[in-house]
Parts: sequence; structure tokens; C-alpha cells
Amino acid sequence: MSMWRYVQNGQPSLPVETGALQALLAGGGLSPDTLVWKEGMTNWVAAKSVPEFAGARPASPPAPPPPAVPATPQLPPIPAPSAATGSAAEDIEKNRAFAIIAYLWILFVVGLVAAPNSKFARYHANQGLILFLASIIASGGCFIIRFIPFVNLILMLAEPLLWLAGVVLVIFGIVNAAGGQFKPLPLIGHYELIK
Repeated sequence: MSMWRYVQNGQPSLPVETGALQALLAGGGLSPDTLVWKEGMTNWVAAKSVPEFAGARPASPPAPPPPAVPATPQLPPIPAPSAATGSAAEDIEKNRAFAIIAYLWILFVVGLVAAPNSKFARYHANQGLILFLASIIASGGCFIIRFIPFVNLILMLAEPLLWLAGVVLVIFGIVNAAGGQFKPLPLIGHYELIK
């Protein structure tokens, strides 16, 4: 009996039997493009390219996931979203400039207006918005602290470090956008304000 894993929300599932995975595919719980893998395979492949799942067609509403069977074999890496499909690669190539300028203060809005349907531009616009809000909050905090006696002396030392951290985050974001990557900014990038 083969035990399969599939990718859902960017994470590998627990092992499931062939029949359970066929039921998920046939029930519409997973698409035929879902990446699957079993022990002995070198890489993840689309379910529709595996003979056992090639005939599975969605016929009804999604079925609940099967019960998990604990096992922990060494899994191959899941392909990055940028390499998943040709359309994703086209999106990245077409909207790379909007993703790059999203990190330049309020210019994150440009990608939202110019490429509203681009996942890549929206992802980096979200990262740019978070960085913009973090810089506004840090600036406001520094302004308020200036009026507190003795604490403002500490601020004189900390303020250049805050600005340096902001510049480093901008550079990090621009490098990721230029490289076509969906990487969150360190510390602050795990929030999703733009869906």
C-alpha cells in the first residue's frame, strides 16, 4: 500500500493512502495540479501526471481530508511558487519593476494600481505597506520619546540604528523582488494587510 503526501497551503500533508488521495482529487478537495510525492520519488509532481491519479476528476464539493497516518520520511523540497507554473513566471517577469518600487516608502501603491491582478506585485506591495507603516510608527515613537527627559539621551543612540534597520529592510525587499522571490521581510514581513 503506497503512502502519499500532497502540498496544501505551501506545506506537505501527513501521509495518506492512494485511495484517500484519489478520493480527495475526485471530490474536488484537491486540484489535479496539486503536487504529490511518495517515498522513492526524487521530486514532487503534479497529481495529474501520476497514473494512479490521472483519471480523478472533481465531481462534487470538497471531501474532508482523510485521517493522518504518522510517518516521517525525508521529504524533497517543495518547489518555490515562482517556479510552479509558466503563468507565475510571466507574472514575476512582467511585474518585477512594480515589486521593486513597492519598497520605496509610499510607492507600494503604484503596483496595486498598475497591476491589481498580479500576485507578485500584490505580495511585494503588502511587504512595502508593512515597511511603510513600521517606519511611520518608529518615527512617531521617536518624536514622542524626544519629550521625555533622560530617555531622549538613549534615543540619540538608538535612532541611527532604527534608520539603519529601515534601510537594511528596504534593501532586503528590493533584492527579493528583483530576484523574483516571495520572501517575507525579517521581523515584520509575516503580516498580510493586502489580500
